[in-house]
Amino acid sequence: MGLTECRQKGIGILLHYETVKIIDIKNKKVGALYRFIQLIIISYVIGYVIVYKKGYQEFDVAISTVTTKLKGTTYVDFGKFNSTLFNGIRIYDPSDYVIPPQETDAVFVMTNMILTPKQSQSNCPEDSKFKDIHCKKDSDCPKMVPVKNGNGVRTGKCVSSDRNSSMTVCEIYGWCPTEVDQLPMPNNNFSDTVPLLDGTKYSTMLVKNQISFPKFRAIRNNIIQFNDSTYLKRCHYNSDTDPLCPIFNLEDIVSSCGDNYTDVAYQGAIYGIIIEWDCNLDHSIDECLPKYQFKRLDDVNSPISPGYNFRYADYYVEEDTRYRVLTKAYGIKFELLVHGKAGKFNVIPLLTNLGAGMALLGIATVWCDFIVMYLLKKRNVYREHKYQRVDDDSQDPKGNVQVDDDENELESDRPEAERLIKP
Repeated sequence: MGLTECRQKGIGILLHYETVKIIDIKNKKVGALYRFIQLIIISYVIGYVIVYKKGYQEFDVAISTVTTKLKGTTYVDFGKFNSTLFNGIRIYDPSDYVIPPQETDAVFVMTNMILTPKQSQSNCPEDSKFKDIHCKKDSDCPKMVPVKNGNGVRTGKCVSSDRNSSMTVCEIYGWCPTEVDQLPMPNNNFSDTVPLLDGTKYSTMLVKNQISFPKFRAIRNNIIQFNDSTYLKRCHYNSDTDPLCPIFNLEDIVSSCGDNYTDVAYQGAIYGIIIEWDCNLDHSIDECLPKYQFKRLDDVNSPISPGYNFRYADYYVEEDTRYRVLTKAYGIKFELLVHGKAGKFNVIPLLTNLGAGMALLGIATVWCDFIVMYLLKKRNVYREHKYQRVDDDSQDPKGNVQVDDDENELESDRPEAERLIKP
């Protein structure tokens, strides 16, 4: 194939135009399928996209702020605990069991604890639960080497364990005495099923949430104005009777997730308070109301460190010696999750969705063409009438455009009976 011939063929491939040829096919089955597909597409566009998904609106996502306030008092009977700081009955209010006092979009309520009072930096035997500190002689305890995951650094001495007199362990320098990481705390009459601060189940939480939609310059909060001015002072949230009350009982939150507060509070957990805002600003802003949902977020069956806990320390000085009370706090963390969306009519998304729907109508033509050209018995006849090539460069002496008769004939050259294709 010569260069000129290749060039002409390449130009012929690039510089050509295809147009749709309309063929009226009198086939009731194909016609019914064509209208059925069109009906499905129109129903989808109007019913689902435009009406259900509000395709006639533009949307904005909420910017949210959340604050909380807890109320409720409980107590712990420490009995004859080995510390003058924790002895007898001690009252706990939100200043004691809400840690830290303020947290971004969350609140932690301590429900159980392990206390290690009056720790000071000194020498003491390491906790015998660490296997790499078991020793028989001083050389087994290299000096100033930290204990992996332990409580201090080795002093170089091998001493008797203060937890098990038949065992010798490495002595450490650190905060002493070391923590006894065990629930309930040993040597006390504490329950192994009921948390120390089980009374927090009766505490209440006020949730204040304000959202704004900058695109629409709309602001809304979950403190609804009621006709009864005393309603907010006495209401408690209930999904059936008081769905708009922003005051929640902690036990109700846990039980709504199918859990028992006492069981969960023993080792702690994490729950989500989900606030949903779905606002239609084509209506009054007063109809934009929150919906509350509750969900447990932590893994109930976690194989390691189940529940939720952390440690913190309170420091004080006595006779020029610095001491601390180490607390391992178990409790329930409430995460406040806000999802907000608002919509308002706008002609641009409406026209965009309608245009997309009109384009989808082409699917009906594609499917019916496929059936006609490849599945029906007379597919060869239909294909012959569907495709026709006109070569503009081939003209007769009078200047008439020539049609490739090897593939198709012009519709005007066919008998009238053949121009109306019937099955």
